[in-house]
Amino acid sequence: MSSKYIKFSMFVVTVLLILSFPKNLIFANELITKTSQNGLLLPVTRQNKVLAVSKDETRVLSNEIYYGNKRILIIGDSLSVGWDGTQVLKDNYPTVLKRLLNPRTLNNSFSSAGSQISGNDNGTPIFDLSNNVSRILKGNTIKHTDIVVLEIGINDLDYSRNNLGYVQQKLQANIQRLRNANPAIKIFGILPVTSYIPIKQSNYAIDQLKSALTDVYFSFGIPVLNVTDFGVANSPSDLGDKLVHPNQKTYRQMAKVISNWMNSNYIMLSDEHDSKQLFSSNGWQKNESNQWQYAVNNVLQSDYHEINGRGYYFDPKTKALVTNRNINYLGNRWYADKTGVLLKR
Repeated sequence: MSSKYIKFSMFVVTVLLILSFPKNLIFANELITKTSQNGLLLPVTRQNKVLAVSKDETRVLSNEIYYGNKRILIIGDSLSVGWDGTQVLKDNYPTVLKRLLNPRTLNNSFSSAGSQISGNDNGTPIFDLSNNVSRILKGNTIKHTDIVVLEIGINDLDYSRNNLGYVQQKLQANIQRLRNANPAIKIFGILPVTSYIPIKQSNYAIDQLKSALTDVYFSFGIPVLNVTDFGVANSPSDLGDKLVHPNQKTYRQMAKVISNWMNSNYIMLSDEHDSKQLFSSNGWQKNESNQWQYAVNNVLQSDYHEINGRGYYFDPKTKALVTNRNINYLGNRWYADKTGVLLKR
């Protein structure tokens, strides 16, 4: 065997080794390994920030190779609109995120201020998640989408009486609808920021909501980001209205955190799948016809039922709460007031 052939073979092997080294995975893997026990990406530490800077070439590669030809759809609430409490800010997080990721397209026109996961508003002017997904599916938007970013949930905490299990069911059902319409899409889940609104309609806390939404996302294998772990909107001073809506500085910070996280986690999107987990509704829930119902372990109550020491009557056919009418049940005569509470006649 000639010395020229040996040298050429060694050169080929060297080139192949260099090319096969997973250069574009170094930054992602180093950050992904820094996770909590429940799988959430931990806050960026000083070491992580140094690694992120030292692997800047990898970040450029992930932008250009992965996101450069991707069509991103953001489905969210007022934070995805860019509302600061008084106006829509020019540099909202979707706008800044688009500059940072440089995707083929980024569409946040289906984000709706006031949107809830479990609500039923249909454009008056709010589009809640189910109705929002319906209008997305009516057109060809989902067919021309590669990545969906879901940022929603805070309005369920602040303004909804629906029980947390029902919120989970609605999120699960709508993610499945999106996946059924386009099985190729990949989804990122962003958890709500902290709300400083003093009086909330829900009976659960923000940490319970975040945990419940995370369980739904994880049941699909969807990566989840808790932006508050990275110092985003952790104080009323970070918010334009001091309650829930970020100011301009916080929106820019939020976009940078989301961009870094998406760059670090895009290789995890290949693990997404349909959800087989059963989430149980326990408590009050409002159906698609805006009728109140009450569930116990997913079973809707019918006829007379006591809740917290008060009697209610649910229609045997629709399982809907009866209000403003007389009720005859088991020889007793009742009147259901406007809240559904039964008063003896």
